[in-house]
Amino acid sequence: MNILKTSKSFKKELKRQLRLAIVAAIGFSVAYAWRNAIFDSFQNWVSRLLDVQKEHYTTEIYTALTITFIGVILIFATAKLLKDR
Repeated sequence: MNILKTSKSFKKELKRQLRLAIVAAIGFSVAYAWRNAIFDSFQNWVSRLLDVQKEHYTTEIYTALTITFIGVILIFATAKLLKDR
């Protein structure tokens, strides 16, 4: 009897983990699709702001720093809004 209970529990957990893995894979695919659009937009903005050619390596560094800074702010804001009370 205990084996049947363990088998059902295993199947239930396996399905839950597979669903989670599929959702994560789809999420990463969507994020990757948007990556170029967001990066190019920020790169254009940074190159105009700093008056540097878009192909210059410093533009990519400043773009990555800008995206990181905004991402950290969004993470802090989300964590504060979704905090358990």
